Amino acid sequence: MSMTEEVSGMKLKEAGFDHAAIERLESHFEQLTVQNKLQCASFLLARDGAVFADGAVGRLRYDDAEALLRKDSIRRIASVTKLFTATAVFQLVERGKLFLRQPAAEWMEEFKHPMFERITILHLLTHTSGIQADPGYYLEPYPMGWWNILFAFEPETEGPHAVTDEAELEKRRKSAWIRAVLSGKPLAAPGEQWSYSSAGFALLGEIVARASGMPFERYVMEQIVRPLGMTRTFFEVPGELHGEVCLVNEHEASRLKPGDWKYAPPRAGGGLYSTLADLFRFGQMLLNGGTLDGVKVLSRKSVEKLRDNALGGGIEAFAWGGEVGAMMHGIGASITGPGEWMPEGSFGHEGAGRCKLLIDSKHQAVIVFFVPTHADWIPESIIGTQNIIGSGWL
Repeated sequence: MSMTEEVSGMKLKEAGFDHAAIERLESHFEQLTVQNKLQCASFLLARDGAVFADGAVGRLRYDDAEALLRKDSIRRIASVTKLFTATAVFQLVERGKLFLRQPAAEWMEEFKHPMFERITILHLLTHTSGIQADPGYYLEPYPMGWWNILFAFEPETEGPHAVTDEAELEKRRKSAWIRAVLSGKPLAAPGEQWSYSSAGFALLGEIVARASGMPFERYVMEQIVRPLGMTRTFFEVPGELHGEVCLVNEHEASRLKPGDWKYAPPRAGGGLYSTLADLFRFGQMLLNGGTLDGVKVLSRKSVEKLRDNALGGGIEAFAWGGEVGAMMHGIGASITGPGEWMPEGSFGHEGAGRCKLLIDSKHQAVIVFFVPTHADWIPESIIGTQNIIGSGWL
């Protein structure tokens, strides 16, 4: 594990963190990489706005044994992108362009149907809209996503009557993915059940684009990423930096190539790439109540909405095989409940692939870790890592 002498030693004591916990964390990551459960791992711990520990171990790429993961390596952050989407929505709420109880149907005509007209922006942000869950959420043996049936909604294939009007063709091409997402009956009525839906966040990205008048990705870069000085965070990683991106398989390598996104949904559910240091800046902004280095990204009220439980006493969830009787969730962020080693009320998000950003208000701490793996789910890489870090506060 690569750790500088400046970061270890005295700064750990000043931060009120047990040096033995850092040693346990390093050993934990090294063991998981030796066992080939992880390809590599890295972490950053900060308190009161200062980094007091960080490190990296393992291979940068699946196809290069010599390239090592560094603390500034770029990695796909998957669903941690949802925190940026929620931030974008809250910015537009603060500017009077959106409101949480607003029906999605006011922005997308495809929602003007008895099955979908009651779905609001709040439902989409809290995964309670009833819109299809991510494939695998219900542990189905043959999971299918909306993209598997997209062809049926493209104007060239969706019906027996050919569309010849070019304007209508363009409209249908742009809305095909929305109609595919809304195909079939909802899983539940709005507000009745928690079902994790990246498709719901893609729809939020479309709402952000329509309310702001610019593509979702451009909005996030101009209104969040660049103002925060996140210089190594991208939707499209520049070609000259491809050699610094952590990749675990050929599919991830293919995703780096420029794509045609003209008719694709906004990448609001999981499209960003970032680094430990950049995610620390984003997390510190949230910990500070919406401001970093004199730049105000959100109001304190918005951050409170993001981190506070929005589901009352909780609602039912299935959650990848674990039946939850009272699911808790913030408006856009996951939150830590009782019985965890991380303090109750910590908030953030996990990303597939895998990584996590956590904001711990009790210790005024920001925690970021990347645990890339070719495997679908290694619980000790997320849960075990959180427990080791949570046990380290003195």
